Amino acid sequence: MNPKWIPVAFFIESLFLYGLGLGIAKYLGATILWDRLWIGVFWMGCLQFGGIFLLRSISKTLTVENNGRPPSSPFSSDFILSIAAFASLASLTVLMIANRLFTLDVLWVALMAVLGTLISAKVIRIAEIERFREVVLSFGMAVLVPWFAFLLQTGEYHRFLPIVTLPILALRMAMILSYQLSTYAHDLNTKNPTLMVRVGWQNGMTLHNLLILFAFALIAFGNVIGVPLSIGLPPMAALVVGTWQIWSMRRIAQGDKPNWRGLIWGGAALYGLVIYLYAYSFWIR
Repeated sequence: MNPKWIPVAFFIESLFLYGLGLGIAKYLGATILWDRLWIGVFWMGCLQFGGIFLLRSISKTLTVENNGRPPSSPFSSDFILSIAAFASLASLTVLMIANRLFTLDVLWVALMAVLGTLISAKVIRIAEIERFREVVLSFGMAVLVPWFAFLLQTGEYHRFLPIVTLPILALRMAMILSYQLSTYAHDLNTKNPTLMVRVGWQNGMTLHNLLILFAFALIAFGNVIGVPLSIGLPPMAALVVGTWQIWSMRRIAQGDKPNWRGLIWGGAALYGLVIYLYAYSFWIR
């Protein structure tokens, strides 16, 4: 993907996940408060854009330093954009505090989101956590975004949140692994420590398949422990795409010529389809 489109892709993904959180709240009887909806969307958007532009700024600085050349300017355009985004985030946070929107649950999720953003942007560098940067980023997107949307509307936790978001987290990780397999040789040569490089391509392909199976096992388990079948059954339809992904990965492992475009888009389609089917099921009931 063209790096210029990454912020847009993240924002669109966040909108779908935010809509999922709102759908759960609506299904459970909460009245959607539009002022809270918009302030929540802009808050998450400022946090994400700030993190993306800050990561770009830090990455460019490190690249220049590694090449032995001094940076042309201490304040790049990406750095200025990140400061603007974080300044807007601070303003929205003050507004939310003034309107008493930060319950204990909302505060916990917001702090986790900020911490995850700083780790993903390499501002906070802890060796043990750095090795799981993809997990931190996926947790921030697949789990914290819908939780934030839900809690901002209702103010309290509900057991549907982990039941719905944990399978989505697993599928996001599988999507990342399918993409990183396509860039494995390049990442290995350039010493880019992606998750696939760190675990090895064979282990990575096995992990990809297990994550897909684990996700649908969680969805099925959710149907057993209290999620109505009218909500939990539609996402199971995406198992067809999941099976195709596992089959494609096994063919690559057996030495067949890989269809990288099909594998990458298949992973994205599986992830997006489960989000859509969950969100649609919640919203129409």
